[in-house]
Amino acid sequence: MDKLRERAAAFRNLMDYEYIIKLGRKGKLTSFTINFEPLDFFHLIGLHKLTDIVNGRMPTEKIFYDCLKGHITYDQIIQSIFFEELGNRFEYFNKLEEMLDSNEIIFKCNTSTLNKFSRITADFELKNIYKALTFYLFIEKRSYSQNQYCKSFIQNDTVDYTYGQTKMTLLYKEKVNIKTNERQIQFNRLTPFSK
Repeated sequence: MDKLRERAAAFRNLMDYEYIIKLGRKGKLTSFTINFEPLDFFHLIGLHKLTDIVNGRMPTEKIFYDCLKGHITYDQIIQSIFFEELGNRFEYFNKLEEMLDSNEIIFKCNTSTLNKFSRITADFELKNIYKALTFYLFIEKRSYSQNQYCKSFIQNDTVDYTYGQTKMTLLYKEKVNIKTNERQIQFNRLTPFSK
């Protein structure tokens, strides 16, 4: 299968799920739900960087479905002079669900500190080590709902984007299939163990 189409298919699979996350810090509980929509794919995988190939004025949802149908292909996007800027983000994008399923460290983002390294704004970030590479997933609240979405996904071993950020304690994580309502508790520190 075409590499870009494969990554779009991996993201399409994620669209069937939500992650319910509860975090703690100094006795205070923070809860949010992450969901996935077609328009998220464009920026998350980095297609917005390929300005010489991808028409940024086209609706991002349409670009996602064009990638999923094979109308926009890997062979086309690697022609971009900016393709190298995607780095490992593109290569490991289809591992995003696996990274979300892990129980790695979550940080609450302080935008002023984060801006020392990047123009990224986010509410939370997840740091994940995968095959000895460090990945960061930035999460932000949608402007039109209470849900959070995955805004940016980058790989960087030279800059620690968690520097100056507030480390949160993961208390609970549940993955919900929104089609079948099948629920999988992936982490639970809130319910005491029964004896």
